[in-house]
Amino acid sequence: MNNIAFVDTEIQEGTGRILDIGSIRTGGAVYHSSSVADFIHFLQGARYICGHNLIHHDLKYIHDAVQAAGISGNVCLDTLYWSPLLFPMRPYHALLKDDKLQTEELNNPLNDAIKARELFMDEVEAFRKLSPAMQHIYYFLLNRQKEFSAFFDYLEYQPEGSAPETLIRECFAARICEHADLGRMVTEHPVELAYALAMINTRSRI
Repeated sequence: MNNIAFVDTEIQEGTGRILDIGSIRTGGAVYHSSSVADFIHFLQGARYICGHNLIHHDLKYIHDAVQAAGISGNVCLDTLYWSPLLFPMRPYHALLKDDKLQTEELNNPLNDAIKARELFMDEVEAFRKLSPAMQHIYYFLLNRQKEFSAFFDYLEYQPEGSAPETLIRECFAARICEHADLGRMVTEHPVELAYALAMINTRSRI
């Protein structure tokens, strides 16, 4: 596994003040403190930062620290958005309840960071078990979306092949309406289309 810092935060409601930060590195080093300066030092050398709802929650409060540690905003891995794509039959992964990480302790960012690491590893394994067709479809639909792009970068996944509309029609023949305007969906609603295809694909794996 590439050098990842898995992160979770506890933020004071209303003020946005950081109350606690928990993080675990790929090699097992852990951080649990409210000191942003120490957190910056802990992050240095990480290639990626990963969390559950990282991009639209935690990153709002630790963005400056992440940048100060030399980590690009383009390498943020977020387990929240991949979970319903890769585990559509649950509907949530076993570590999740109502899209929140299941933890043994309340308000423990370190424990949540550890759970995020487990979830991420399961997501990587689940993606690798997908058929090549579904992997390609997800890439073509999602690789330019900030919630998904770093995942493909982490996997070094950049396939060549058919345009997404053609590939979707080939793979989902008789399972989606032949008159559906896939071209418009691919262009205007790629994320929504990816989630819809994940659900359709649960009954009959490609």
